[in-house]
Amino acid sequence: MANSPLPVWQTALLTRGCEVSANGEFFPLELRPAGDRIVCTPSVSGSLLPFNVSVTIGQPVAITWDSDLSRYIVSAGGEPIAA
Repeated sequence: MANSPLPVWQTALLTRGCEVSANGEFFPLELRPAGDRIVCTPSVSGSLLPFNVSVTIGQPVAITWDSDLSRYIVSAGGEPIAA
Protein backbone atom coordinates (compact mmCIF):
# COMPACT_ATOMS: atom_id res chain seq x y z
CA MET A 1 0.00 0.00 0.00
CA ALA A 2 1.37 3.41 -0.95
CA ASN A 3 1.94 6.06 1.69
CA SER A 4 -0.80 8.65 1.73
CA PRO A 5 0.25 12.27 1.37
CA LEU A 6 0.77 14.30 4.52
CA PRO A 7 -1.89 16.80 5.57
CA VAL A 8 -1.23 20.36 4.40
CA TRP A 9 -0.45 21.58 7.94
CA GLN A 10 2.23 18.90 8.38
CA THR A 11 3.79 19.64 5.00
CA ALA A 12 3.84 23.38 5.79
CA LEU A 13 5.47 22.88 9.19
CA LEU A 14 8.03 20.38 7.87
CA THR A 15 8.92 22.84 5.10
CA ARG A 16 9.20 25.79 7.48
CA GLY A 17 10.96 23.83 10.23
CA CYS A 18 11.31 24.57 13.93
CA GLU A 19 14.23 25.56 16.09
CA VAL A 20 15.02 26.16 19.74
CA SER A 21 16.33 29.54 20.80
CA ALA A 22 18.68 29.30 23.78
CA ASN A 23 21.13 31.92 25.03
CA GLY A 24 21.02 33.87 21.75
CA GLU A 25 21.72 30.79 19.62
CA PHE A 26 19.34 28.82 17.40
CA PHE A 27 19.29 25.02 17.23
CA PRO A 28 17.27 23.35 14.42
CA LEU A 29 15.02 20.45 15.37
CA GLU A 30 14.51 17.22 13.48
CA LEU A 31 10.75 17.06 12.95
CA ARG A 32 9.18 13.67 12.25
CA PRO A 33 5.59 13.00 11.14
CA ALA A 34 3.95 10.37 13.37
CA GLY A 35 0.34 9.72 12.43
CA ASP A 36 -1.75 12.81 13.17
CA ARG A 37 1.14 14.70 14.77
CA ILE A 38 4.70 15.86 14.30
CA VAL A 39 7.18 14.92 17.01
CA CYS A 40 10.65 16.06 17.99
CA THR A 41 13.01 15.91 20.95
CA PRO A 42 14.99 19.08 21.71
CA SER A 43 18.75 18.78 22.19
CA VAL A 44 18.76 21.99 24.28
CA SER A 45 16.30 23.75 26.60
CA GLY A 46 14.83 27.04 25.42
CA SER A 47 12.01 28.54 23.39
CA LEU A 48 10.53 26.49 20.54
CA LEU A 49 10.20 28.75 17.51
CA PRO A 50 7.97 29.71 15.79
CA PHE A 51 5.60 28.87 18.66
CA ASN A 52 7.38 30.59 21.60
CA VAL A 53 6.77 27.57 23.84
CA SER A 54 9.32 26.58 26.49
CA VAL A 55 10.87 23.17 25.91
CA THR A 56 13.29 21.07 27.93
CA ILE A 57 16.26 19.11 26.65
CA GLY A 58 15.35 15.48 25.98
CA GLN A 59 11.63 15.98 26.68
CA PRO A 60 9.51 14.91 23.67
CA VAL A 61 7.35 17.54 21.97
CA ALA A 62 4.24 16.77 19.91
CA ILE A 63 2.64 19.22 17.49
CA THR A 64 -0.92 18.69 16.26
CA TRP A 65 -3.49 20.71 14.34
CA ASP A 66 -6.82 21.88 15.78
CA SER A 67 -8.95 22.01 12.64
CA ASP A 68 -11.94 23.50 14.50
CA LEU A 69 -9.96 26.60 15.49
CA SER A 70 -7.31 26.50 12.72
CA ARG A 71 -4.31 26.54 15.05
CA TYR A 72 -1.38 24.42 16.09
CA ILE A 73 -1.35 22.70 19.49
CA VAL A 74 2.09 22.10 20.97
CA SER A 75 2.39 19.54 23.78
CA ALA A 76 5.61 19.88 25.73
CA GLY A 77 5.93 18.06 29.03
CA GLY A 78 2.44 16.65 28.61
CA GLU A 79 0.75 20.06 28.63
CA PRO A 80 -1.02 21.14 25.44
CA ILE A 81 -0.53 24.80 24.56
CA ALA A 82 -2.35 26.57 21.72
CA ALA A 83 0.15 28.22 19.44
